[in-house]
Amino acid sequence: MTSIGRTPNEDSQKSKARTNGGDSGRLAVSLSSSSSDMNSKKDIESGRQSVVSPVAVAVKAVTESFLPKIQKVPWIHFFILCFFIAIPAVGYILLFTKMGYGLTTFYYLSKYYEQHSFELGGSLAGFAFLLYLLDCYYWQSKLGRFMRMLSVAIIVIGVAVLVCFISATHPYGPISIYVVLMPLWLVLIRRVFYRHISMRTFVPWLSGPLFLNSVLVLAAWITWTWWDPDNKWILANRLADAEVSGCRPDLVTYPICENKDITSDNEVCFSIENNQLPVWTFDCPRTCVKVWDTCFNQFIVWVGPFLVSLGLFFLCFFATFLRSGGTVQQEAVKFAKIWGFLLFTMWISASLAGAGAGLSTTLAALTLSSFVASAVLLAASFNAAEREEQLMTLWQKLLDNYGTYLDVAKGLVVVTCLPVAVVYLSVSFLVQCIRRMKLQCSRQTDDNDDTEDGAIGASLLTIEARNLVKEFRSWNLATVYTYAVYWGAVFITFTVLAAKFTVLFLSWLIEETKTMDVGAVTGILFLVGVIMFLLPPVPGAPIYITLGIVIVPVGRDAFGLVWCIVYAMGVSVLLKLFATFLQQKMIGGLLKNSVQIRQLVGINTGLIRAMKLCLNERGLGIAKVSILCGGPDWPTSVLCGIMDLPLIPVLVGTLPVAALVIPTVLTGSFTYMSSMNLEDGNPEFPWAGIAATISTAISAVVLFGFMLLAAYYVEQTMSTKANELKEMPYDEEVKLADDADVALTEAYQEVTQWKDLPAFAQILLLLSLACMITSCYMIQLFQDDSFAEYQLTYNINDHLNGDWKNLVKPIGLVAILLFLGSIFFLLVFKTWANRKARRLLK
Repeated sequence: MTSIGRTPNEDSQKSKARTNGGDSGRLAVSLSSSSSDMNSKKDIESGRQSVVSPVAVAVKAVTESFLPKIQKVPWIHFFILCFFIAIPAVGYILLFTKMGYGLTTFYYLSKYYEQHSFELGGSLAGFAFLLYLLDCYYWQSKLGRFMRMLSVAIIVIGVAVLVCFISATHPYGPISIYVVLMPLWLVLIRRVFYRHISMRTFVPWLSGPLFLNSVLVLAAWITWTWWDPDNKWILANRLADAEVSGCRPDLVTYPICENKDITSDNEVCFSIENNQLPVWTFDCPRTCVKVWDTCFNQFIVWVGPFLVSLGLFFLCFFATFLRSGGTVQQEAVKFAKIWGFLLFTMWISASLAGAGAGLSTTLAALTLSSFVASAVLLAASFNAAEREEQLMTLWQKLLDNYGTYLDVAKGLVVVTCLPVAVVYLSVSFLVQCIRRMKLQCSRQTDDNDDTEDGAIGASLLTIEARNLVKEFRSWNLATVYTYAVYWGAVFITFTVLAAKFTVLFLSWLIEETKTMDVGAVTGILFLVGVIMFLLPPVPGAPIYITLGIVIVPVGRDAFGLVWCIVYAMGVSVLLKLFATFLQQKMIGGLLKNSVQIRQLVGINTGLIRAMKLCLNERGLGIAKVSILCGGPDWPTSVLCGIMDLPLIPVLVGTLPVAALVIPTVLTGSFTYMSSMNLEDGNPEFPWAGIAATISTAISAVVLFGFMLLAAYYVEQTMSTKANELKEMPYDEEVKLADDADVALTEAYQEVTQWKDLPAFAQILLLLSLACMITSCYMIQLFQDDSFAEYQLTYNINDHLNGDWKNLVKPIGLVAILLFLGSIFFLLVFKTWANRKARRLLK
């Protein structure tokens, strides 16, 4: 990190160290740079040595990897900016966190002001809609610009007030508003006190003050937390703060926890006195501490200063992107890694504290609001022409790097935003009608609008909407619509088929196998696991979790809890090794003469050729083991069979996968154990939920670690052994098949040009798209009305009235039928298009 008050060039110069002769000679730090290297050579020539301290190298690496590059700024301005940045930070901490009066603020907002949020929100929405209809963004006169700024200020202030009103039910709102308003405050400071400084110079100046404030807020919060036991996040404080912060107890899920004593002010059957442990009534079960689990107001109030620190840290990094001489791409990549690491770490920590679900939403809101704040700073740093130039440059880079995936992204836009686009076009029609009234406050229309687009009725929409429609019609609509259906299919598959029916199947399997002996259950699960492993898209992790869940209720009496989990781990490792054997010898070994199998593996792709080179190395090096454990299960094992690699070394190299199997099995076991209750209704293993979170985190770290190692060594092979890869022979049969597929793909694109498609083909694709979008929106908007609540520990007899089909409610059934209809229409369309493409090739 560049020191405050020093130039980047001064920091890039590295210090030398020399040693004097004798037993008391001292070793000093020497950090490498071009200038210091030359000086070091002179030192060596004169009989003196220069050494590098490992500690200094480690400190330098951490500093360069995790800290932003601070822009030089005069000291007086540095402290002035620190003061101005601290004002809103201190204000938020005093009003909305436990370090100040946050509990009282949330309570009064919930009790006295939340009831007015609907009227305020409706008024703001109506006012904003009226401004849009009147084209306020085209008001260019002096009075018009003033009225526009005044209107925008009213909306911004109104939204901030509205967010405060609903903070009891959406506690992440105030921190989001703080982060978004901070750039506006900084822009105001610049216009009032630094009018002579350009915005491009002013924004990088903010990096140091923002970073210092971030560190000071974090240090103050940590000190405050450990200063007094009442400030720590423990059960007694959490329960005591819940109702005070506006949380409402969930007495629908826990009706037994309602206080029956009408003379008491408590809504629940226990009380908290002086932030001590709960005082229980006679008939109040201990599970009643969960009545506030769905509310995380108290956690947001407690962790608020840390969220402020995170927001300032985000803006600090963004400010460094605009500094002169900075490498924006490297800084952006570094920041993305750090931000992801911070969010992941904080989510894990909050999960251990019992607030993971709420914090996930908060972190998402904080990240979104931080990007909005960054956009505000970016917009203020460039004029209109510069912003357009920057956007065009960015767009061109995206086209150069990811142009082949552009239709995929357009498909995602279509499936998610098409209903919104319909609403936009409807509003555009209203705006155009108002423009034709030629009101002084709205944009005037051109008299030639009717024929401008060469279509009758084109002037029914505004010029802005017509431009968007024109751009949309220039897309390869058949391909984009197809990808849109694919995106919807993925969404339905993961949210319904994987999430709902997998839980249903596993609960049925647990229920059916609980009376069987361990051997029978093991055989069934082993067979199911082998079948799943032989499917190319299926990874191993869900299979290991299933074993961890099912073995616990069956093997607990036979082996004991600990040993049945160990048994599940052993079965999982054996299953992985047996699946590797089948994939390598039965699929790869026996079917290696099949062109389709070799093509499916991608034998001629650069990735697989690099993996092949690594796997051909003798012994069991890190590169080979990381690929065997971190590579995709099916393609890796099948590739080993196609290459005729010896089986035993491959199996031995696969054994380290136990590092992934163990925490993954524990995740399943602890998840099931967390749902087990005693006869009195109290949890049998109250720590199991935390243990499941820890196991999930470890599994994710190990899995990504294996994948990153595999990717690293494959990338190293592709970059350092390019000549060897070039000399490797290509599979000519697969190459011919790939060429044929390329020709077929080109022919498919030619016959599916939207303007050349016959009417019935267009109708098929539009029906498929309409059914998929409707299905996705129905499930997303009416999920509770689509499916019955069903958990892994439920059983079909008690919770679905003995019929598994009761899991799906009528709305859910309609959504699934629409999904199936969409797939059917798409298959019919693709079958017709493929046949026509093949005829074209002939």
